[in-house]
Amino acid sequence: MRLIACLLVLLLCGCSATQFKQEFIGYFASDVKASENKHVLNFDMSASDCITKIKDLLKNMQAIIRENRRMQYIEADNFQNVFDSTIDTTQVGILVISTPADKCEVQIASGNLGLAAFVSDEISKNLNPRPKEDAVK
Repeated sequence: MRLIACLLVLLLCGCSATQFKQEFIGYFASDVKASENKHVLNFDMSASDCITKIKDLLKNMQAIIRENRRMQYIEADNFQNVFDSTIDTTQVGILVISTPADKCEVQIASGNLGLAAFVSDEISKNLNPRPKEDAVK
């Protein structure tokens, strides 16, 4: 019965199963990795230091944060106080990947492309990325 109800909602929403999952269940690390519109930043710091600084920044933005430490993944929402074109449940996924020489890569994605760009810019301004590799993939 639940499956039928979910399929009915999916049909009425007019969105794909992937869109439905991202909008109603949330973003996952795999969604960020697979996103064609993700923002990619590189930092000269360890992944754990980067995660701590990103979480502090998100807290200052009054975002609600959920973290998967094992996957080095942060999911945040509640950005309506700092970004006009969003509602409280619009999520941003932030994946931090360790790279050689105590550096890290940060991938940022959201169903709201403007919000993803905003969060990426805020992270960039506050964490001082290596300038040559800041790009959208």
